[in-house]
Amino acid sequence: MLKIGKTNNVFSLTTLLFLFTILVLLRFIYPPTNVLSWDVFGYYLYLPSKFIYHDLGLSDQTWLNKLIVHYNSTATLYQAYIGPTGKWVMKYSMGMAVLYMPFFFVSHYLAPVFGYPADGLSLPYQYGIAIGALIYTFVGLVFFRKILLNYFSDKTTMLIILLTVLGTNYLNQASIGNLSTHNFLFSFVAALVWFTIKWHEKQKLLFMLLIGLLSGVITLVRPNEGVCIIIPLLWGICNKETLIKKLQMLAKNKVQVIVAILAFVVVLLPQMYYWKKYTGSYIFYSYLNPGEGLDLLSPHISNFLLSFRKGWFVYTPIVLFSLIGFINLYKKQREFFFPILIYSLVSLYLISSWTCWWYATGCYSQRAIISLYVVLAIPLGYFLERLKVRKSYIKFGVFILMFFFVGLNCFQFWQFHKDILKHDGMTEKYYLAIFGKTKMPVNASEMLLVNRSVTGIENLTNPEKYFKKILGVYDFSQIPIEPNGRYCKDPSDTSIYCLVMDSSFCYSPGPIIKYKNITGEYYAWIRAKVEYKYSENYKDENALLIVTFDHKGGAYKYFAGEMNCKDSLKTIWVTKTFDYQTPEVRDVNDELKVYVWHRGKKAVYIKNIIVEVYEPIVSN
Repeated sequence: MLKIGKTNNVFSLTTLLFLFTILVLLRFIYPPTNVLSWDVFGYYLYLPSKFIYHDLGLSDQTWLNKLIVHYNSTATLYQAYIGPTGKWVMKYSMGMAVLYMPFFFVSHYLAPVFGYPADGLSLPYQYGIAIGALIYTFVGLVFFRKILLNYFSDKTTMLIILLTVLGTNYLNQASIGNLSTHNFLFSFVAALVWFTIKWHEKQKLLFMLLIGLLSGVITLVRPNEGVCIIIPLLWGICNKETLIKKLQMLAKNKVQVIVAILAFVVVLLPQMYYWKKYTGSYIFYSYLNPGEGLDLLSPHISNFLLSFRKGWFVYTPIVLFSLIGFINLYKKQREFFFPILIYSLVSLYLISSWTCWWYATGCYSQRAIISLYVVLAIPLGYFLERLKVRKSYIKFGVFILMFFFVGLNCFQFWQFHKDILKHDGMTEKYYLAIFGKTKMPVNASEMLLVNRSVTGIENLTNPEKYFKKILGVYDFSQIPIEPNGRYCKDPSDTSIYCLVMDSSFCYSPGPIIKYKNITGEYYAWIRAKVEYKYSENYKDENALLIVTFDHKGGAYKYFAGEMNCKDSLKTIWVTKTFDYQTPEVRDVNDELKVYVWHRGKKAVYIKNIIVEVYEPIVSN
């Protein structure tokens, strides 16, 4: 409960209410008319599929496709995959759907009352879930304030709240981007820390039960956030004596510990049941795209912290004061220093080990680290406490710098929603060009990283801006060194051989080239050509020219270009050309593969496959 009656806490309370009002206003300055889209659509999809369309397995996607087309929820259905048993499975765990659920049911009831379709995505659902997210935000800020008041004065607490909300990218994720996981995780981690503190003060069963439940919810929302268990496990431990004391405390309250473990497991049971039903396994890794994943041996820590693309220190420099504050925290409160430091380092390592370390669109700075702001506020507070006894000119200089960082964050927030500061593709040149600008300078967009298609439709429209070279040629028209049944002579020109493919030979040979042997640049264009013709009266499925990258046996950025049989006459060879932009490769040793996949029974003849690369003249 808020300690409203305590006048000595009025500054932090007033600040919290003021900032929450700002977050609410920002949420509705940019109305939530299509917030259930892209990743959020994936988090939310459990609810309409289960409770409206009764098709949790997405077996009949007619309703789903209608929703996507009508509401423009996503460009492609990347939010679900066909799993190992042949059934569709959601990419994201169901934690967010569980948190959205109360507001989904209210919205589902109100939609027809206000004349909207009860289809799961009409305006009442969009507003209802967004309003629900604001409620979670407010509760999280209440717990955040309670934690800070437990260690700091009212005025110091007020300042920490101001710096966290206005000085970091939490401002964006708690307002306009409030349906993402990170806003919710901040709130639940704040609650977890608070009940951890309370349990260590007084070992009540309720506190331990809530620790188990909250840890389970956090894990259900984002499985890698399961490391939050470090907080209650290590809280209060700073040496051998405190470790022994903690173990004795847990042993004394072993029934409570068992209750917490059971609560944690119970929260995860619905997800395990879902995975078992649709994948055959209780534990399932749902990120099936080989192009993304957790590479623990290859963290991107320097890019994560310092790159102009999304570097945390670049776009949220105010967190540097928290890092400095660890020094004073170590001196003053070692029993909190180690759990906070270890939790922060483990989280940073895991987050930066994700191959898509920039975490795509929808944010500036690093949105995946926002839940850490709860614990980083404590060393920030100790930094501010230390600052009180510093000389006046040092205090003045630090506060000027803090004011600048807060102003910079608020301005960048504005730039971000005016599409000056970009969701993705930022570079040092572009950042410096738009720094402090209210309009994007002329030609500044040319300084960005290359724009990547989200629809899968790609065409190289300006080849004059690229260096061209031949990557590989598979020429089947010459007499083969070792003739076999896969080769035949062209009936119209017996001097020319060709590769013949039918139902017994579905996949042609073709170039296989490591990315590092294609280009040293951030990206390149691949132009794949195939010369072919079909057998007479061909009526089967068209053959496909496949262009893909392979990571440890798994294909990603898979493209299939249709070799139309209508283009092929009996005596005429047809050349088909397809453009393909290289993906954000997971590893430079990942391989480009180009080949023909023949899906018909009758013959298709292949004369050659040619692969060219176009490297940018001006590097990103």
